[in-house]
This record gives sequence, C-alpha cells and structure tokens, in this order.
Amino acid sequence: NKLTAPDVDRFVYTQLPRFKVDFPKYVPYRLIGCVAGLSVKEAVEKYAERKGLYVLTQNAGTAKLANSPRFKEKVFA
Repeated sequence: NKLTAPDVDRFVYTQLPRFKVDFPKYVPYRLIGCVAGLSVKEAVEKYAERKGLYVLTQNAGTAKLANSPRFKEKVFA
C-alpha cells in the first residue's frame, strides 16, 4: 500500500471533514488525523506532516511513527 500526496489531500479535505457528520457522538472530542502506508516516500511524509497529520510507515514488520521530533499535530475539529 503506497501513500501518495493525493491520498493525503483526499483524507484532509474530504474524509476528515465528514467524520463528525457521520459519527455525531464524537462531536465533543478533538479530531486529529493519521495516515499510513507500507511504502511512503519522504516527500509525502513531509507533506502529510505539514498538513498536521501523524504518519505511520512499515519498519521491519512493525509500524513506525515517521514524524519529526518537533512535529505538532493539527486539531481538525
């Protein structure tokens, strides 16, 4: 599964805004986002991070958080 910049955009601009509409019981909660892929190019990792998303990638058969130590997540709603 390869994560691309259009995947990130679709998640940020289409899927995240619909989340609290589709799941109204979560309206009172903060919403943060995370994208993941088995294969994620460094440019896409940085792009997703600039959008305020956590990024998960594969690392030796396990999941690894790819964000930089200074990353600050965005609260979407």
